[in-house]
Amino acid sequence: MSKELRELEEEIRQMQEMQSGGKRGKIKKARTVKPAAELRKFFLGLVMLGAGLFWLFQRTTVATSGIFGGALTFGNFSVPNGTVIIPLFIGILLLFFMDNRIFGWIVTTIGLAIIVLAIVMSVRIRFNATSMFEYVMMFFLIGGGCGLLLRVLFRQRD
Repeated sequence: MSKELRELEEEIRQMQEMQSGGKRGKIKKARTVKPAAELRKFFLGLVMLGAGLFWLFQRTTVATSGIFGGALTFGNFSVPNGTVIIPLFIGILLLFFMDNRIFGWIVTTIGLAIIVLAIVMSVRIRFNATSMFEYVMMFFLIGGGCGLLLRVLFRQRD
């Protein structure tokens, strides 16, 4: 009986060694993360992301050449910017002229959409000169903040 007992003890010891990665007597425990630690990581990530984006946006200049000056270009085709008002003007005329106003509303909506697109397409975004340290720190904060947020939001929970 003692021989069988020793064999069983030896098998248990070998199994424990296999589970602990060869370290005798130590068994790995599952890592648990406290909710307070997750909350701190979430807010730290949020603050880092916000600070990095704020810093990046402070170093960026947005300018426009003006909606009603110059021309709106689509590849090789150029349209004077003042002509973007014509569909809106026609739509308003149709609203007051026709009995069936649905066509007038459609043309007016298309005219407003063309004006908004012309404004957005005339915007130029330029990144101001900055030191390499500031540039690296901006993207470190943005990347680190995103990483912490994603880690907390998409972590597998038990």
